[in-house]
Amino acid sequence: MADQTAALFDKLDGFYLTKSEHDWLERRFANMTEKEKILFQGAMELEKPQEIGHVTRIASQLDCYDLFYGSRDEAALGKFVMENVEPPSEAARPFLNVEHLGAAYHQSQNGAFCNGHYVRSIKLADPFVEEDPTLQPVTGDYAIRIRLASRSNMEGVWVGFPDSGEYIDSNHPDELLLGLDALQAESLSECIALEVDCCLPQLTDILSQYDSAGELVRHAIDFGYVWAEQGQGQPHWLDKWLTVLELEDCHRLDLALDLSQNLQHYAFFPRGMDMAAYGRELAIRNGLIPPSGLLTDAFDGASYVEASMRQYGLSAADHGYAAWNGGELQYEYSQPEHRGPLLSM
Repeated sequence: MADQTAALFDKLDGFYLTKSEHDWLERRFANMTEKEKILFQGAMELEKPQEIGHVTRIASQLDCYDLFYGSRDEAALGKFVMENVEPPSEAARPFLNVEHLGAAYHQSQNGAFCNGHYVRSIKLADPFVEEDPTLQPVTGDYAIRIRLASRSNMEGVWVGFPDSGEYIDSNHPDELLLGLDALQAESLSECIALEVDCCLPQLTDILSQYDSAGELVRHAIDFGYVWAEQGQGQPHWLDKWLTVLELEDCHRLDLALDLSQNLQHYAFFPRGMDMAAYGRELAIRNGLIPPSGLLTDAFDGASYVEASMRQYGLSAADHGYAAWNGGELQYEYSQPEHRGPLLSM
């Protein structure tokens, strides 16, 4: 058993575990990112579980906890609060005692200092989550994870994106900072990537697509943001992206990022749609009819969808129907030799 996993099992001294519970926790611990490990240890201190079912619920619901990077004591916590949570006016700063502020914040929160950071509870865990550990996923809810290694840590550690922290610098997610800390590395130039785990199975052999860990992590961070934003709430955005990836036979992470920024160049219809309702929604979006009124009520949405599909000559894919609708693609991530033919052009 790896040293890092063994250290987490040390937290379970005195608990009775069945073989299935032990095996699930062993896999879960092995797949935890550095941030998840600290969140788990902090949550164990906060919750003080008395039985193993509570432990597995904690390990499955780490999004119920938040981590303040580097807030190792009350003074550091007070500084973090001033910089990221409740920034005071410049006039007030000279008169604030950061240690007193940190102590007051700590007293107001359900939180604990853990491994040089501060972990707090941000929402109640669901007590009705299935307790059978064999039915729970063993990885966190990440769009993409990368296992990085360094000379100081050849076993490597996982970092995951999008980072779930609320108070982070978007250029320096604390998932990455915590990973570099565990690797005893000052920058990604000191690291190599050992493994990549992506939520999109069609993006294959990602590790071989990059010459450096730095470039891979930069793209992974952006991929995490794309996954989290999902078109900022545009209807059927994810289905459209997945359909376009299939249409263009995309298997590369960099090209997938480029296509996510160019979806306006594709006509799309989702599978399983209510054709009449979707047709009216599309006609309103295209400015054919007003959002409401007699014209909208009388509009034949199903016929509009059928006519539009014939117009664009849409190709069928697992998540919908799509076709190129014109315009010039803008590339930021992929290189020409890696793009392959755009089958729809």
